[in-house]
Amino acid sequence: MAKLSNVSIREMRYEDLTFAAECTAAEGWVSENRTTLEGFFEKDPKGCLLAEEGRRPVGIGVATFYGNCGFIGELIVHREARGRGIGAILLNHGIRILKERGCDTVYLDGVLKAVELYEHHGFHKVCRSWRFSGHLNGEQGFCVRRMAKSDLDQVFKLDKASFGADRSFFLRRRLLLFPELCHVTVTGSKLTGFILGRSGDGWVSAGPWVVHEQAKNPLALLNALAVEAHGDPISVGVLDANQQACDLMRSLGFTLREDSPWRMALGRRDDLGTSPRCYAVGSAAKG
Repeated sequence: MAKLSNVSIREMRYEDLTFAAECTAAEGWVSENRTTLEGFFEKDPKGCLLAEEGRRPVGIGVATFYGNCGFIGELIVHREARGRGIGAILLNHGIRILKERGCDTVYLDGVLKAVELYEHHGFHKVCRSWRFSGHLNGEQGFCVRRMAKSDLDQVFKLDKASFGADRSFFLRRRLLLFPELCHVTVTGSKLTGFILGRSGDGWVSAGPWVVHEQAKNPLALLNALAVEAHGDPISVGVLDANQQACDLMRSLGFTLREDSPWRMALGRRDDLGTSPRCYAVGSAAKG
């Protein structure tokens, strides 16, 4: 257990998810809601961290383990407890957990005001992790259909080859929770792309969105998801490393948030998720 003065870090318990959801809501992270946090807890409670001052919860963080790499996300310190180094304690604890489990590279999406802090702890900038949002009427295209459970083996194989790590838990869970927002493209008997979405009160988020080189029209997947969005605004996270995906979002008239974070890395590699096959990220804490 890491300590600084009377601040300590421990694993979350299920009942701590209420505080965690309050933290993400206070930051305006509508897609990082209770349902999302429950997914992290279900997959790996050891990676779900709670900072306490005395016995009072003051911050959260999530360390997502992918074998030889991992992500730090949901790093939030309660507004009343900021400025005392608690964020740095959470960050270092998450990094240590991932490295002790075998990660040689740790990634995160750093909000602009925290980039200097992350650089101080050894992270370097990889590329911007752009946030686009807009409206799309959508259409159901040829060779695009809803994802079925029987597609998952091919989805996992394509995602691992493109993203660079095994995200199968999160992909399976997304299909279970939001089946109407999950689509695939199929050429012959081969799955050549997929998109997974999630939705809430008046919003839809698209990603992961992955396409094979043989997929002729990546936009067909987003169009299919847009049909199910029923006019709600769609948000898409795109790494600047994929210029084709960025150009596509701009051509659709989607608005780019100038305060979008930086994808940052600590370790040997910086290529996780930067493949031109990866059109949209899943989330800041999942890649």
